[in-house]
Amino acid sequence: MTIKSASGTMAAHLAGLLVSVSLSTAAFAGGPDLANGQERYEETCIACHGDNGKGTMPGIPNFASAKGPFAKTDAELTTSIIEGLESPGADLAMPAMGGNPDLTEDDVRDLIAYMRKAFTK
Repeated sequence: MTIKSASGTMAAHLAGLLVSVSLSTAAFAGGPDLANGQERYEETCIACHGDNGKGTMPGIPNFASAKGPFAKTDAELTTSIIEGLESPGADLAMPAMGGNPDLTEDDVRDLIAYMRKAFTK
């Protein structure tokens, strides 16, 4: 009986450990992936927004400006990316999904996190 009790206690500890590891992994997996955001930026956004985020054509928003797009909330930025946006004075409107229909919601979240880190101080 002592052996069963010890086994039961050990099993309970192992189960608790597995739950703890699972929750930690889920929390980590739920955060933005900056490397993915950078990859999506380089394949989708860089042609118009440039490697420095300041824009490559007249009217393209300057991501590095304190009054630029990153003064908006993530929800507003997400809507702009998903639906597309025409900035005043821009020669070209940003198409929905930045012209990349393969972007996922996670990609958009990762893009915003990457751009905030890369272009704002």
